[in-house]
Amino acid sequence: MQDPAARRDSILGKWLERTVATYPPQTSGFLRNEKDRFRNPVGHTLQEGLAALLDQITGEMDTVRIREALGEIVRVRAVQDFTPGQATGFVFLLREILGEELPGGVPTAWQKRIDETALLAFELFVKCREEITEIKAREAQRSFYVRDRMRQRERGEGT
Repeated sequence: MQDPAARRDSILGKWLERTVATYPPQTSGFLRNEKDRFRNPVGHTLQEGLAALLDQITGEMDTVRIREALGEIVRVRAVQDFTPGQATGFVFLLREILGEELPGGVPTAWQKRIDETALLAFELFVKCREEITEIKAREAQRSFYVRDRMRQRERGEGT
């Protein structure tokens, strides 16, 4: 396999830039320009997560590390206004960038790894959205219960 180490910074920079470009203009400007990890936790998460993913996809492909890096990125994107395809499509951007950066194109094994990573990203996204839905449902039930109890007290019931 090709060693992308010499092109790593360029590949990572392009991947980060294209992923940030999937956000609305005002948000992408902030993500691009704010370097403080505490003022820009999303940008920091993207930077760290994409770096870990790049190293795994072009290296040893440790699924535990892939899952961890993807989990952080996808969790952030799941709570934002992204469709499933938009939230996970950043993975496929890597194939295009590797094709631009590596003479001879993207090795088949890496293409397969990118596809596997994208599928895992989609699974994680769905799981995150399910958790969000469950949390909202529990909160709605709790809110209904509290309002119901308040009405009962107003009517003198249940005291």
